[in-house]
Amino acid sequence: MYHPFSVTETISIAWNILKKNFPTIAVYSLLAFLIVIVLGFIVYDLINDNLLTSIGIVFLLVGISFVFLGFIKLVFQLIDKQYYDFGFGDIVPKMKMLLSYLTLLVIVSSLAVLMTNVIKRLDEGMLQSVLGIFIGIFFQFFFLFYFPICTCFIVDDESGPFESVTQSFQLIRGNFLKYFLLFLFIETLVLAGSFTVIGMVFVIPFVNIILVVAYRKLVYSHQDVDDEIAETL
Repeated sequence: MYHPFSVTETISIAWNILKKNFPTIAVYSLLAFLIVIVLGFIVYDLINDNLLTSIGIVFLLVGISFVFLGFIKLVFQLIDKQYYDFGFGDIVPKMKMLLSYLTLLVIVSSLAVLMTNVIKRLDEGMLQSVLGIFIGIFFQFFFLFYFPICTCFIVDDESGPFESVTQSFQLIRGNFLKYFLLFLFIETLVLAGSFTVIGMVFVIPFVNIILVVAYRKLVYSHQDVDDEIAETL
């Protein structure tokens, strides 16, 4: 049966996915955490040469992105596992996904840094302050609000970096207020979990599951088709 996008239902479905697949999610999250820690230790503690450190930071970014996209693929597989079995190879991100994600991440980050530096060159005053606040809020909002949906399109639809941005705007359109409420819930959840390491270890996977479920439910609401997630979980 068709279901419109619902914040409470999205959170409930995400919680059920976490509960039913907790061992799988916990093992992946632990391995991902260890991989990031090891890569970070190698880059910042074992490499002393500046050039090698810079190269290492690039590899660290690629590694973190690869692990993150792998988790998003895992969540999609857990949602769809009722239809088919999946193996390790099904959660490995494709090179196109990795390149699209990194391209979008680098472009938006570079634009944020460029515009921030341009504003800093302006004469100090009200205009500089207002523009600085506006640019800061704009890019933070994009990263936290739209970027996760872009990532879902990159993983689920194998969209390109610019295509994913257009798709994310179109997907959220019509459900902006509901998605904004979900966004506020996620921010509150992250704030609450940030006080402890254990809290963040739990919150980060749960937040990403919520975002993937939200993406799927938004897709269903736009297509006016059976909401398979709501019907089966």
